[in-house]
Amino acid sequence: MADHLPQLASREVRTRVAVPVAPPVLKPSLIPFDVIQDMERETRVSEQEPSTSPLAMPDDLPIFTEVDADPEVALFALTQVRMFKDLPTRSLEQLVQGAKQLEIPDGEFLFLEGDEATSFYVVVEGTIELLRQKDGREVALRHANRGESLGLFGLFSAQLRAASGRAIGDCVVIEVPGSRLQELLDRDDVLHARVLQMHRERLLESFMSSKLFNDIDSIARARLIGRFNNRTVETNEQLMMPGEVTNLVAVVTHGSLVLEERARPGEQPRRFEVTPGQFVMVTAAMTGTPSRLRIYAPEFATLSVLKHKDLNELLTDYPALRTLPQRLPTFARQLDKTVFCGTVGVPGL
Repeated sequence: MADHLPQLASREVRTRVAVPVAPPVLKPSLIPFDVIQDMERETRVSEQEPSTSPLAMPDDLPIFTEVDADPEVALFALTQVRMFKDLPTRSLEQLVQGAKQLEIPDGEFLFLEGDEATSFYVVVEGTIELLRQKDGREVALRHANRGESLGLFGLFSAQLRAASGRAIGDCVVIEVPGSRLQELLDRDDVLHARVLQMHRERLLESFMSSKLFNDIDSIARARLIGRFNNRTVETNEQLMMPGEVTNLVAVVTHGSLVLEERARPGEQPRRFEVTPGQFVMVTAAMTGTPSRLRIYAPEFATLSVLKHKDLNELLTDYPALRTLPQRLPTFARQLDKTVFCGTVGVPGL
């Protein structure tokens, strides 16, 4: 493939940094607002103070080559991405209008964690390593190889990169403007459904990689993710009533859930709201203690749900899951003896 890339006049540009531009407004935003605030705060601090972290930018910024993408190369690259397969050629042709071709030398960064996200990428040649900075060290998330996309999640999460992307070997990528994707999403229901599914998968992957599941092996985590089902909840529909003895795990992907405590005479009930990118976990059946909360949707919402029956079957196969009630108070907010909520974490790209 590399031998057939267009030989166009090129110019050298420096690695992107956050700039005050108006990014495209995409839907839905799935990362909770408090998490976005933390990311922005950390970015501001890192800009004001000298950093010795492995991902800090040197004085002489890395340089890569950027040219206008050959339409045929860009179109072929998109057809290799699972999300864009089988879409009409006309739609893909409109999507690649204004696309760029970037040539990234080995070891150089394509983008940095916390950068503005106004586009996404498709790998044409080579491998991009996605990594995050944690406690002064690099934590590898995954590798994006030929025919894979990256950077899509940043377009739906307040326009900030959730990780850094670095070239392993010389790489070639196609950069597609987020504004083009938004235009296509507005009129293509199939693509819109695929993007929503990608968001659900990323949220569940992030949830299962959290410290809450440290004692669970990778096979069990994969099986857990596979048992989650997408569910729509209508306005005022109830997921659980006080007194029920059940197990439930629900990740909110759109809308919200309200957890309401039964009111005492003469008092208003206490309510807790769980928003997109957060989870609710009920362990009443594990502990044999009925819940005292009512869980319902105040308006239309979508969830990724692990039901009582599915979780019980996994508890039989993976006894380590039985320790969840003991670990939950450390990693989540306890609203009742058997009901917890928390944030799934910032997903990878």
